[in-house]
Amino acid sequence: MLASDLLSDLGPVPESNLADLSNWDFLQDLDFGCALEQGNNAEAQVEGPQLTAGTQPTSNERLKEKNRKAQQRARQKKKERSQTIEAQLAETTSQLHDLRLRQRQLEARNHLLELAAANKQQASPASAPQGSLQAEARDGVLRILDKSGLTRTQQGKALVLTVHGFNEEIKMEDVGKLPHTDIAKLYTAHVRKVAQCLLDVEGNSEASHSALAEIHRLSVELTAVLICFSMGSPSNNGIIHSLNMETGTLFQEPPPDSNPDELLAATNFTESQQQDMLHLRRLFFGKLGQLSRVRAAIMKQMPAAVQPSPVLPFNLDFKSTANKLAETKEWADQLCANRAEESRAFLTCGFCLYRGIQTSLQHAVAMVHQYPRAPDTKVLLETVAQLHKEPSVESLVAGSGLDDQQHAASWQAVAQYLESLDANGVHGYTPFRKIATEACSPRT
Repeated sequence: MLASDLLSDLGPVPESNLADLSNWDFLQDLDFGCALEQGNNAEAQVEGPQLTAGTQPTSNERLKEKNRKAQQRARQKKKERSQTIEAQLAETTSQLHDLRLRQRQLEARNHLLELAAANKQQASPASAPQGSLQAEARDGVLRILDKSGLTRTQQGKALVLTVHGFNEEIKMEDVGKLPHTDIAKLYTAHVRKVAQCLLDVEGNSEASHSALAEIHRLSVELTAVLICFSMGSPSNNGIIHSLNMETGTLFQEPPPDSNPDELLAATNFTESQQQDMLHLRRLFFGKLGQLSRVRAAIMKQMPAAVQPSPVLPFNLDFKSTANKLAETKEWADQLCANRAEESRAFLTCGFCLYRGIQTSLQHAVAMVHQYPRAPDTKVLLETVAQLHKEPSVESLVAGSGLDDQQHAASWQAVAQYLESLDANGVHGYTPFRKIATEACSPRT
């Protein structure tokens, strides 16, 4: 069908409509619609002012853009330089801190060496008999008790005991040789009197003041007796803690586990006293570890040196063998001195605990509470250590990160603590940590 036929079927068309149709450019209208849609999409994607196509930035705009980029580069360089300076400052500060720490360590080390050297100069020579070393340790502690009411006669060689109601003299050397039964009787007599005095003190009676003075005197006397007995023979120290003071025989079983806990409740130690006990425990077992390593070093040298020559008979190698025997005696003397030093450490630890950290009343309560056993230093220290979850004895003996010179110097501070005790210190509470720490701190 032709177009003219279609138009004829539609009927006549007005001339105005025909004019409009003849002037309609449908291709242009189609392009405008597409361009309008593309423009809307572009405006949705592009933000900010856009230069129209074909326009060029002015010289002022180019200058501003150049300045903006230059400022951005300057800010970046300044930031990088600031970060570099801060990193250098942090590194320098860290190095300064390390140097100051190292300086303090060297100062402390130097002070420890000075204390160890002083201790070595004051110590008895290794060739001295073991008995003289024991007597020196005993007399050093007794001199402290002399300031606290202990009475001695015969130029300080005899003790005066009043437990039986009269003055009774006994030589200190004889105390060390007493049989177990006699020591048990003396201990029992003192404890019974102390128990009666404790009742008077707790009752707040008129006799409480005199009862307290009696406790002081009896505790000092009994301490002197136990010290003289302990230092009389190396085996006596262990016997005291195994001796049944009521029967004079040795216990065959260890003390019950509940006994130390009950003792802590009875003595009512303060938190400061318990912390002092823990500090004393660390120093004590550190000292024992140091002595054990010295002893092991001596024993390590002995086997090869004491053996006679495997080539020549004894009578043909007499000079060499005599030299070896002399060396053996020197090592034996060193071992005896080591054993005496260990006994002195036990004595010093016990004296610090019972006559420095504890009061006379607490010590009296401990004696009565633990009867027929004598108070055991190690048991009490371990009880407090378990309560505060302290390191084990094995770790302390192993060294705990300190060398032997530091242990020796630290123990010298304990000896200085003993020297600081007076009558009030022996009967009252003398803080241990402050004095021991000051003795170990480097001098400025």
